[in-house]
Amino acid sequence: MRVRTRLIFLLLSLAILVVVGRSVTGGFEFVLSQFWFTSGFFLLLLLSLIDQPHFSKDANIFVNATTAWVSLLLVPQPLRSVVWWGFWGWATYLIVSSYLLMWARSRELRQETAFLQSASRINRQIGRPEALFSAFFLWGCILQFGAGSGALSALFLFWAIFMILNLPALSTLLDTVMSRPKEVNGLIAGVLERLISPRIAEVRLAFDAPADLVGREAQIRTPAGSSAASAVVIDDRYIAGSRIGRLGITAFHEAWRTVGEIASGSLTIEISETKAMQSSQPLSTVDAGSTIGSMVFYVHPDVKLVSGEVLGTQIDASTEAFFQVISAIVCQQPLADGNAMHAVKVTAGQLGKWDNSLCRFDPIPWVATAGQLVYRIKPSNEHAQKPPAGNESVGRIPNSYFPVHVAIEDVVTHNTAIIGVTGSGKSFLAFHLIEAMLTRRIKVLILDISRQHDVYLAHQKPTPLKAAADVKAWLESDSLIGIHQFAVDGEGYPKVTADFAKAAFDEVAKAKLERGRNISARLCVVFEEAHSLIPEWNQVAQQSDVQQVNRTARFILQGRKFGMGALIITQRTANVTKTILNQCNTIFALQSFDQTGLDFLRNYMGDDYSQAISTLPTRHAVLVGKASSSTRPLLMHVDDMAARWNENPA
Repeated sequence: MRVRTRLIFLLLSLAILVVVGRSVTGGFEFVLSQFWFTSGFFLLLLLSLIDQPHFSKDANIFVNATTAWVSLLLVPQPLRSVVWWGFWGWATYLIVSSYLLMWARSRELRQETAFLQSASRINRQIGRPEALFSAFFLWGCILQFGAGSGALSALFLFWAIFMILNLPALSTLLDTVMSRPKEVNGLIAGVLERLISPRIAEVRLAFDAPADLVGREAQIRTPAGSSAASAVVIDDRYIAGSRIGRLGITAFHEAWRTVGEIASGSLTIEISETKAMQSSQPLSTVDAGSTIGSMVFYVHPDVKLVSGEVLGTQIDASTEAFFQVISAIVCQQPLADGNAMHAVKVTAGQLGKWDNSLCRFDPIPWVATAGQLVYRIKPSNEHAQKPPAGNESVGRIPNSYFPVHVAIEDVVTHNTAIIGVTGSGKSFLAFHLIEAMLTRRIKVLILDISRQHDVYLAHQKPTPLKAAADVKAWLESDSLIGIHQFAVDGEGYPKVTADFAKAAFDEVAKAKLERGRNISARLCVVFEEAHSLIPEWNQVAQQSDVQQVNRTARFILQGRKFGMGALIITQRTANVTKTILNQCNTIFALQSFDQTGLDFLRNYMGDDYSQAISTLPTRHAVLVGKASSSTRPLLMHVDDMAARWNENPA
């Protein structure tokens, strides 16, 4: 029940009660001195202010009981019979028990003990204004006028009409009729209900308006007809006998300065037939909880978005910022009249503003503007640019043409990890990055347990390396790719891995360094099934493997200045040594489920992105790090590279 409806209900009921009281007593002395009128007034007052159909709090019972206890003091001492003491005990019990319940409860009622649930529910029945003050009212009438009097019959009739005919519903009907939106100048109209500063308006719309109001342009007009603001309809719902809409204000006009002086319900809303934005679809407005790195907004449950989808909002008149959906949760929002509505709370991570010349996103250094429109971006070929020299395209932002690319130099020298379960697409992505390195004359040493690289990269004519001693001759040859396939019954994987890493480092370390400069990328060591080659200390097969893993980590750490880097490929992040993983400045995180791995990735990309990893579809990834075309984490769709190889990845 709205505030104005409650006021109408209170005044209507009180007027009827006073008229009936005047007719049966012949005066108005009862207003200040008689218990039956006080009880009836409290019944009307509490029902109209608490909105009894949605009565649910122990605090309301405490207020009702305290009010009842005070009203009993109006009964003179000679009239305090057994019935009076019974009422006094009733009110006292409710005061004490409701206070104790408020003190004892710390959770929602359904989560409390059976005793607390039972006590609270009993109190809610016997502590209702209809129960408590109806009994007081009827007893007071009998006490004042006698059981067989005509006055008692008249007051009893009032009580019966009040309880049976449902005056709150009649008040709602009167309020609706009094303030029903009407058409203005042939346009659909509404009435402004309230403002959420600075740019959100809640309005009550006409029931006979078309169903497709969302996205249309609107004007907020003063009683004089001047436009106070321009807006866009972003939500439209039917709630408790009203049609409620939300507007995102897009521009303020001269008349806006007078809005504060205009009475509530006097500002009208005109909605045109024109859609506000042809190139994009308005969804909502920037809401509370937004940060520099993310934007929060609420949408109608019928609105369908896709994880990773690109959204836009204006930071200022010349700057359009892009965000992408990374998480969503259905929530319930309470309404002022006791009702509630469902909405979807969406969190979108910042991509930044698009730099077309560099084909990348630049970060926005401030939070998105509160109340600013959030809109869905329609895919456009204008963003489908080729990556700059030295960069390799690896995919795009979902449902868009925004390309995602990586700097191959940084992929190698600053180390990269590809993480994901079997079948998530990490092998194809690894092959693609390896071929990109080869085209830039960067040598690639592959340590392969899976024995699949030799098959998929056969067209690159790889050199087989049977032992670490073969690395020197291979590095001095023209062959760009060397592969060691581990023997099933050979030496321990960590030792062989450390021997190859040492052999590679010994060769690249012969280069002469210039002061203040590292050598460009020359060699990338690929660790396929890295959880077996460089395991975490608590996952080793034998204790000596710990020292072997530490050897490998030392060579990878020192190799950067000589142009040597690593590509880590694994499906079990928890089992890979963090000494090396922590050196990876670029992470491709495809679908993954192990909690330890997700906890590790949270340090790189934050909670929202790490939580999204477990629900990623095949060939989708979260990319974060130095080599990325974005300074912030982004959710990407990896290019379909299956046609470039004859077999599917293992």
